[in-house]
Amino acid sequence: MGRHNRSSGTLLGRFQASTVPSRWQRASSDMARNQRLHDAIRRSGRRLDDLADEIGADPKTVERWITTGRLPRPGSREKLADLLGVPVPILWPDAPGVAYGTTELVGIYTTRSEVSPATIASLVEAAIDHIDVLAYAALWLWDAVPGFADRLAEKVSRGVEVRVCLGDPDSDAVRRRGREEGIGDVIASRCQLAISYATVVQRADGDAVRKTGATLYNSVFRFDGEVLVNTHFWGNPASASPVFHFRRQDDQGIASTALRSFERVWKDAQPLSVG
Repeated sequence: MGRHNRSSGTLLGRFQASTVPSRWQRASSDMARNQRLHDAIRRSGRRLDDLADEIGADPKTVERWITTGRLPRPGSREKLADLLGVPVPILWPDAPGVAYGTTELVGIYTTRSEVSPATIASLVEAAIDHIDVLAYAALWLWDAVPGFADRLAEKVSRGVEVRVCLGDPDSDAVRRRGREEGIGDVIASRCQLAISYATVVQRADGDAVRKTGATLYNSVFRFDGEVLVNTHFWGNPASASPVFHFRRQDDQGIASTALRSFERVWKDAQPLSVG
């Protein structure tokens, strides 16, 4: 069939040859393309034809969803988001939905373990102004998101303000959290390991990483206007606690409240010693 012709000079032909090649990112700059969808497909390593077959769409239609920013029907959005492991609101931020236009709540994850690495990678890649991380350790980011520290360092080099605030392993708050969760000194070790991972970011910006002894009632992950808040239930590990995904709309909403909390903790946090 024609769409399988690898010698084709069309955009579709280039998709077929190597899924979604990175050089395409700079092509067709005059189009309102969906860069998030493009990047998610490229990271998945899946062929455009295969994705189109699985969701029951024509490959050229899927191509137009990328190159022109055309909005798929709700059913197609859900199927494609599920295949790529990236939530619909991340791939199509302006798509109408149950909460669209009435609340900043994008979605709820029953546990943090349900937040896929692909979702975080998409949020990092899409951020152009701010990335903030506030958590005692958040080893799930450093371990599960491929090249997370390097991604942050690269963002710094592109002019994105990156701030990572981690738990001080020697603080009372961290030791108390360890006792509450029944893991004792393990949490301090996790904090120390996270700090060692974050030194890659610190080398890119000497003040990008700090440590705090504050009691954290929530962990906060900010990617421009997208804000993930991981609640902390007493005695419950963060990985087994819910995550709320908010999209900041104004200075009075929940997302802005979370960001103000981050700012207060960041202000009092201690910069890492350069080493």
